[in-house]
Amino acid sequence: VQTVVIEDDHFMGDPKRAHQVMDLLIKHEMTACFPNALALYALKKPMLEKIKRVGVNQLVLAVESGSYEVLHKIMRKPLNLEIVSRVTSDCRDVGIYTDCNLVIGQPGETIEHLEESREFLRSTYANWFRPNVATPITGSELLSRSIDGNYLKGEFSTCDYKKAVIETPDFSAKGLQTIAYLFNLELNFVYNSDLRLGRYSDALMGFKNALNAKPDHYFANKYAALCYAKLGEKEMADKHQQIAKKLSDDEYWKRWIERVDAPLSEIAHL
Repeated sequence: VQTVVIEDDHFMGDPKRAHQVMDLLIKHEMTACFPNALALYALKKPMLEKIKRVGVNQLVLAVESGSYEVLHKIMRKPLNLEIVSRVTSDCRDVGIYTDCNLVIGQPGETIEHLEESREFLRSTYANWFRPNVATPITGSELLSRSIDGNYLKGEFSTCDYKKAVIETPDFSAKGLQTIAYLFNLELNFVYNSDLRLGRYSDALMGFKNALNAKPDHYFANKYAALCYAKLGEKEMADKHQQIAKKLSDDEYWKRWIERVDAPLSEIAHL
C-alpha cells in the first residue's frame, strides 16, 4: 500500500489522533488523499504542513457561508469566520490549493445574509469557490423544514446541488439558482483571488479548466487573456481577448455582465 484515502467527514474531530495518523503516514513514506472536506477549526499550520508532506496538494474547505448568522443560527455550524482567512492564508504558505464549498438558500436565509456572505467571500483568498444550492436530502432536517414550510418547488430526490428546488419568501428557486451562478462568476473570475494577488499562472489554471468545459465562456476568456498578457504571452492574450470581445455581444453573456455587482434583491425573485 502506497496511498491511503481518508474519506471521513470528522477526521479532525480528534486533532491528537489526526496528528498521530499523519505521523505514521510520514514515517512509512506514504501519500494520502482527502476527498472529503476537513473541519477548518483544527487545520492549524503544523497539521497543514504534515498534510502537504504526505502529498496532498489540494484541500476542500467546508466554508459553506460567509454570514455569521447563517452559520451559527441556521446551519448550527460553530465556525469562526476569522479561521477561514487564516486557513486559506496558511494553505498558500505551504503550497496547498484550496477549494471552498458554499451552500446557499436554506429556509431562513435572507438576501441580506447573502449580501453579507458575498462581501466576506470576496475578501477570502481561497483559490476557487464552489457555490451550491441547499438540497433537502431524504431523512434530513432540511427536508422536514422544507415540507413543513411548503418550500419545495421541484423534485428533490434527483437533485445534484446545482438545481434549486427550495423557494421561500426571500427568493424564488430560479432566483436562488441565478445567485449561485453569479457567485461563481464573481468569486472565481471577476474577483479571482490569485488574479488579485498577481499569481497569474495559478489564476490561469482555473480559467483554463473552465474553458475546457465551456470554450465560449466570456469571463474565462476575458481573464485568461489578462493572465496571458501579464505572463508575456501576447499571441494567446490576443486570441482570448478577441473571443471575449465577440462573446460580449452575445445576449446570454450580456445578461451576466450586467448582473455582476448588481444588488441581489434584483435577482432574488426571477
